[in-house]
This record gives sequence, C-alpha cells and structure tokens, in this order.
Amino acid sequence: MIFKDYFEPIEFEVSNTGQLSAYAQAAKESNDLAGSKLAIIHVPETRYSESHSNVDFNSLLESILGLYSHGYEPKISILGTLKLGESISDTEAAISEIVADLVRCRTVPVIIGGDRELTYSIYKSFELLEEVVNIASIDPLFSINDDDRSYLGRIVKTQPNYLFNFSNLGFQTYNVSPTELNIADELYFDCYRLGELRGQIVKSEPIIRGAEIFTLSLDSIKASDFSSAFDPQPNGFYAEEICQTFRYAGLGEKLKVVLISDLAEVKNSQDAMLIAQMIWCLVDGLYSRRSEIPNSGNMDFLKYRVSIKDDEFNLIFYKSLRTDRWWMEVPVPPEYGNRYRKHHLIPCDYEDYQSTTNDDLPDRWWRAYKKMI
Repeated sequence: MIFKDYFEPIEFEVSNTGQLSAYAQAAKESNDLAGSKLAIIHVPETRYSESHSNVDFNSLLESILGLYSHGYEPKISILGTLKLGESISDTEAAISEIVADLVRCRTVPVIIGGDRELTYSIYKSFELLEEVVNIASIDPLFSINDDDRSYLGRIVKTQPNYLFNFSNLGFQTYNVSPTELNIADELYFDCYRLGELRGQIVKSEPIIRGAEIFTLSLDSIKASDFSSAFDPQPNGFYAEEICQTFRYAGLGEKLKVVLISDLAEVKNSQDAMLIAQMIWCLVDGLYSRRSEIPNSGNMDFLKYRVSIKDDEFNLIFYKSLRTDRWWMEVPVPPEYGNRYRKHHLIPCDYEDYQSTTNDDLPDRWWRAYKKMI
C-alpha cells in the first residue's frame, strides 16, 4: 500500500539522545514498515458527532517523540494525518484498508483523534482479514443503539459477523440506558462500571489481554486530569490508571489495533503529555512482551483442574510461573473448532480460580461458553 496517497505529509525532528524520535521514521509505503511494531496515525474525522476537532498533530507528535526509551530500541512508523473522504463512508473504507494492511505487516496502528465511531471502521478491517476479534473499550458510554452512528449497533448487525466479544470498561450508569444494558447482557458482553475498576485497575488486565482491538474514549478520563476531550466528565479514571491500561494493552500478545478517540483539541501541555505518556506505556509494553501459550507440556505453567457442581463442570486453569498471569480453558464445540480456536483459552485472574474452588462458575467462563454454543 502507498501511504502517501492517503496521508498529508509530515515532518519531525530526529534526535540521537535516546528519545523516541531517534527511532521514528515517516512511512510512505508498506515496505517501510519492516521491523516496526507501532504506527501512529492522526484521523480528524468528527462528522459522526458533528463535533469540531482542532488538533495540532505536529505539536502532539513532538510531545510523544520527546520521551525516552529505556532498555530497548523501538522502531516507530509515522504515517501522518489522514486525508478525509468526501463522505464518512469514504473515510471508513480508507481506514479499514489501511488498518488491514498494517495488521498484515504485524504493525500495531495507533489511531489518534476522531469520534469513537471509528471503531466500526477498525472492525471492518478484520472483516477484510476474515478474523474473529474481541474489542475492549474504555468509555463512559455504550454505543449499542439502532442509530446508524452507533458503532456497536452497526457491528452487531453486520453479517457475516466477526465479533466474538465486546467489553466495556468504566461505563457510568447514569449515562447508559437500561435498554442498552439489557442488550449487552443478552449478547453476553462484559460490562464493568467505573466504580468496579476505580482504585483497582488491575482487574482490567485480563480483559485487555484478550482483545485484538483496544479503544479509549478520552471522555472516560476525569476532567480534572484531562480537559481536551469532546465531552469532559466530572467523574472518570485518573491519568495514571489510563496509562496502566495502555501498558496492559502493549503486553497483550493479541493486540493488533489501538484507538484514542474523542480528542477535541490539545488545550494545554499537560493534556499533550498525558497522551504522550499513554503511548509511551504502550510502547514499553510492546517491547516488554513475553510470548506465553499455556499448555500441559509447557514447564513454565502450572495446570489446575477443578470440578464443580457435583462434577457437572470441569474447569482447567493455567498459571504462568514467569508472569503470574492466569488463563482458563473454554470448550469449543467441534463444529466451531476453526472459527473459535484462538478463543479456546480465555485470560482470567486469580479471583476466577478462587471462585471456582468455592464451587462457583466464573461469570467470565460462562459468558464465553454461551457465545460458542
């Protein structure tokens, strides 16, 4: 793919002092991505919400590339600002093709700017690739109405469907209708209130670890920590909690795309630096990854077999001896063996194992099982 046909040209200074700029390059075509784990893209598409975006991407890029790497030499590709299509559907088609190309090249695109509805375009790229995916979204809202501008509603109605699971992290109940919650429950989606995760953000790690698509609406950050979102909220996550989720995303071996949406403008240097630090944490996670594939023959894992409900269910758990991370097996019906093969192992945590030893079936296991049958 020739990227310069899709993006406005961009220039940035290269430093040799150990800052990220020393490892950044402008990518003009797919061949330039060789060895690059990350590609940064600016997409100022806000016609879904009819909001106004006034982001100085060059200035924001300076904040990102001015941070220092430690113990690794990342290769970061900069694609620039996407040229918007005459219509929203034109922009969507371009994003889907670009993301699909980057995924094929094993480069994680980080899309900055635009509405949360861009999630639909990202999903469509996996339709092009014919891959079943999980989406983990940090957002104070759902977007599951019948409205054509409701990305999750559009995804759910798309056939053939390639969405296995959707997880919302940090929704705020007063912003979500009971109907939306009921639909999410009927579809066995995972939804976590802000109050469930505030102060214990580690609970988000297994959810993010299992996602190919990770999205953040900047509206989800407490307005006192970030004021440049489209719709700043009085309640939300703290800056350090969001940075931690981005490191979880980077560490997750399934991660293929990141979206940072709902950026109206960069009002101050503090907001620019928070976005920069989020991406730094993502890069740090990407270059700190350890390949872990749980199985019975791997000596780096402990295997636990737990029978519950008078032997009605037999659950198998794996614990990594290197990272202390947990997984559990979910049986895949034979007729869906190829389609759901990579969803056979579900990331979980120690609490899931504990609840099973107390003869309780983990909700995470049950929802995954119901989606397979």
